[in-house]
Amino acid sequence: MFNAMDRQVFPALLGSIRSDYALTLPQAGFASTVFTVNVAIFAALSGWFMAKFGRRYVLLGGLVCYSLFTLLTPFATGFVSLTVLRALTGVGEALQVGAVFACMGAYFGARRGAAMGAMQTFFGLGAFLGPVLGTRLESWANSWSASFYVYGVAGIVVAVIAAIVIPLEFTDAGPSPSMVREAGRTTESIWTRNLLLSAVSFGLVGFSFFSYSALYASYAHTELGFSVVDAGAALGMYGIGAMLGVVGGWLGDKVSDKCIIGGLLLMATAGYVLFDGLPQFKLHLLLSLIFGLTMSGFLFTRFMAVVQRSVDPSQIGHAGAVALAAFYLPGPFAGYLFGKMVEIGGWSVASLILVVGPPLLGVVLMSLYDFSNMRKD
Repeated sequence: MFNAMDRQVFPALLGSIRSDYALTLPQAGFASTVFTVNVAIFAALSGWFMAKFGRRYVLLGGLVCYSLFTLLTPFATGFVSLTVLRALTGVGEALQVGAVFACMGAYFGARRGAAMGAMQTFFGLGAFLGPVLGTRLESWANSWSASFYVYGVAGIVVAVIAAIVIPLEFTDAGPSPSMVREAGRTTESIWTRNLLLSAVSFGLVGFSFFSYSALYASYAHTELGFSVVDAGAALGMYGIGAMLGVVGGWLGDKVSDKCIIGGLLLMATAGYVLFDGLPQFKLHLLLSLIFGLTMSGFLFTRFMAVVQRSVDPSQIGHAGAVALAAFYLPGPFAGYLFGKMVEIGGWSVASLILVVGPPLLGVVLMSLYDFSNMRKD
């Protein structure tokens, strides 16, 4: 939950932050999503970190790391230091997310989709509370910095609580690669056709999502005339949709895996209408909710489950790391490119290329995926 709050509060307060640091729109878009540079790098390395230090310490250390750099964000003195601090939050986020998905995949087995969906419910709660509380904290304190102080301290407190209450049988469940080697079992390479297709498709979902999350609140405020609080509420409704992740994850475990293609189509449709210039506030609340339900409430958990089921059980940590790296890698490019495309061709053209186009390309790639060659456990 605090992961999502820390991530989503920045774009919700971007108007005030832009004013204080005199940022251009492309710079603002880059700063909103620059954390994904380190998420992509350290997500790829999270399998090594878990093998070296254990899932428990990686999970808790990641939480402390991104909370600390969220707390330090208001101390930035300019564009460079602001982007460095935001980028460093991505280190902690990558390690925590990689560890928690590995824990869930190992512990819950065939029910991993519903379990991951339950976690996404709290991610959705944070994505809702982050912008909504953040804009209100700014109004109350007359400063955008207040949210970063409150969220950073709260995240560190939660890490201490988690260290006390999370049991070892959850974080250490399942066979480790070393146990497999000692038992004389061999594992196949994770670089299968199915893994590559699903990971690249997941990356395209990330491109669309980070384009939306970086500048949607700015679009709603500057182009549609929504107040800062209303624009934050519209962005926050994404989180309400993501809160239904437990339903989306459970449903994904019950229906055909090919339904992932339908989810990609729905995401593209919602993204198209969101940036089509319609000024009705209530419609944007609904569309942002649908976008969040589709992306975080269904596609994120479904892709993570599909990726893990594309490899040997002992490789789920490494496969998950590949998938998370693919998802987060487009982040900084998405925010910056979206801002540049808006300057060149306007919001409608930019959103068509960077919000709608990527999931449609994902439909093509996932139609080539061999769903018959997946583990069922």
